Amino acid sequence: MDKIFAVALGGATGSVARYLIALVAGDYHTRTFPTGTFIANLLGCLLIGILWSLFDRVHISNEFRLFLFTGFLGGFTTFSTFARETVQLLKVGEHIQAFTYLAVSNIFALGMVAIGFMLAHRFIRW
Repeated sequence: MDKIFAVALGGATGSVARYLIALVAGDYHTRTFPTGTFIANLLGCLLIGILWSLFDRVHISNEFRLFLFTGFLGGFTTFSTFARETVQLLKVGEHIQAFTYLAVSNIFALGMVAIGFMLAHRFIRW
C-alpha cells in the first residue's frame, strides 16, 4: 500500500505542477503550438536525467523512487496530451506545426534527458 500511496501522491503533485506551468505558459500559447505541454515535457525530461544520474550513485528507497519517477514525473509530463495536441494540429490542417511539434519535442526531450544526466554526473558529487 505504501507504493501505491507514493505513486498517487507523486502523480497528484506532478499534475498540479504541470497545470501551473500551463497557466504560466498560457500567455505564450498560440493556437498552433502547445507551449505548456512542450515546456512541461522538456523540463520533466531534464529532471529525470538529473535524478537518474544522482540516484545511480545514491541509494533511495523504492517508495521514494516510485514517488519521483512514476508518480511526480509521470504526472508532470504527459505523452497522452502531447499525442492529442499533435493529432488536433493535423485535424485542423496545421500539418507543418504538427510535424514540427512532433520532431522538436522528441529530439529535445531525448537531449534534455542526456543533458540532465551529464550535468548531474559532472557537477553533483556524492
